[in-house]
Amino acid sequence: MATQQSRRLFCSQLLAAAAGVALPGLPARAQSKKIVYATWGGTWEKAIRGAWFEPFTKKTGIEVVPTGGNTYGKFKAMVESGRTEWDVVEVNPDFQWIGQKDNLLEKLDFKVIDTSKVMSGQHLITDYSVPQVLWSRVRFYNTSVFKGDNRPKSWADAWDVTRFPGKRTFASKANSGALEAALLADGVPMDKLYPLDLDRAFRSLTRIRPSIRKFWDTGALSAQMLADKEVVLGSFWNGRVQVLIDRGAPLGLEWGENMIEIQAVSVFKDAKNAANAQKLIDFMLQPEPQAQYCRELTYGPTNAKAFALLPPEQMARMPGSPASRDKGFYKDITWWEDNRDRVNRMWSRWILG
Repeated sequence: MATQQSRRLFCSQLLAAAAGVALPGLPARAQSKKIVYATWGGTWEKAIRGAWFEPFTKKTGIEVVPTGGNTYGKFKAMVESGRTEWDVVEVNPDFQWIGQKDNLLEKLDFKVIDTSKVMSGQHLITDYSVPQVLWSRVRFYNTSVFKGDNRPKSWADAWDVTRFPGKRTFASKANSGALEAALLADGVPMDKLYPLDLDRAFRSLTRIRPSIRKFWDTGALSAQMLADKEVVLGSFWNGRVQVLIDRGAPLGLEWGENMIEIQAVSVFKDAKNAANAQKLIDFMLQPEPQAQYCRELTYGPTNAKAFALLPPEQMARMPGSPASRDKGFYKDITWWEDNRDRVNRMWSRWILG
């Protein structure tokens, strides 16, 4: 009799758990009042705290706790071990495909997340991700070395090491713009870049290899190289360059041939607070929160209505705005996803060669 009662209790507990009902001795899994958000950190984290996290907490009572170290290996290990500690993650767009294939992400609920005013095209909105911010890889230069009109105004100029001597730098990943810059320097028009002619791109890069000081892998490292004048020319994120310029660093940036990219946001598979995470994402995509981070870091909004909340002088130095959009091109993220493994192998051989 005791055994039958135990079995009946166990079955009722399972049914209650499936329905989300708490029974004595078996607490239901409830959404907590805390969302853990994996972010890039630095000045970016500071900006989104004020633009997104704090206003969202004030509105909903749900705390948003940022954390760093958002690398693919950590994502994968966390999900596969069944110990997902994070809820929301911001990533470069390649992860929205990798994470989906590897079953690391939750489907987004578009009844909660309103994307009606969010930019579309090139598969920017997927079942597992939405574009949260626009940014550009721009050409920077040291204004104490290249003065006035004597500055590299194109990637072809940046490849001219006689007219513009000094060390260059590019990001360390294959998909970080160096190949596109190399083709532009070699005369390929912006609207004819894709599919990338990889052999031609690597030949172009090889021509200036002796002038490349380092391939940087973190924003902090690249900013330090700029501050120490280890490099005088190269490719960098527009927002980070602008922050340094605003702090008085002798730097300039050129919007010509800028590569416009998105940063995506997703929810982790089996996230403890997935429902509240979707609410946060919806809040982040609204016009005023979008405009607020733009005021801080001059990255571009993905909600078109946010532009109306920004002054013209702000938009003039913002990726995706009419002033800069026409001078640049959108990175073809679908081409990169289809060719990522092959290009990575070629890139690694070239870096080590």
